[in-house]
Amino acid sequence: MRRLGDGGRKYLDRPISVPSKPMSDILKPASVVALLTLVILAPSIQDVLTDEAYKYVDDSESAHDGLPVEWENKQVICVFFPADTPQGEEFSKGVTMIDADGVELGENQNLNGTGACVGGFEGYSNGLDFMMDSTRSARGTLSVGYDVGQWGHYVHTIGGLNADAMKGDFNGAYWNLDHNGGVSMVGIGDLVMSEGDVISWSIETW
Repeated sequence: MRRLGDGGRKYLDRPISVPSKPMSDILKPASVVALLTLVILAPSIQDVLTDEAYKYVDDSESAHDGLPVEWENKQVICVFFPADTPQGEEFSKGVTMIDADGVELGENQNLNGTGACVGGFEGYSNGLDFMMDSTRSARGTLSVGYDVGQWGHYVHTIGGLNADAMKGDFNGAYWNLDHNGGVSMVGIGDLVMSEGDVISWSIETW
């Protein structure tokens, strides 16, 4: 050790104390970055989990083909919108599956269409009753408008898309009703439903 003067001992080789940042201050920026990364990736992670969580019926002979397997033997309604309409753009990723309680189960991008299916119902025997109750589960996105005339109930609007008001390279348009994969021979008001039935609506033109 070296002495400096007579006033006591001073040590030149004593470590110099440098104030350091608390560990909490170092971790704060890292935590913010991790949180922002999680927020950005959350939708993608949710999509992956949804795709893995819900399996779809793979049976071309079944009216439930492409629908969630948990809807087998349940009543389902599907509405398909033309892709070039605002409604079609809203469901542009594919066909959205909505459970009877209003919860979205996922989207089947492999179905040939854009729209939504609502399913998981039981016990309906009248088509119109089923249609009105099931579409309410979609919380307004599939609201129905119809008239009653001499031929029964005529559905002109679903989800805000009025077939009578559509314009294009055609004479007219209408909402077509399919029942278990085939064109229904009766209107929705006269349709008798059984357990496991699937009805679907799509725009047709002439």
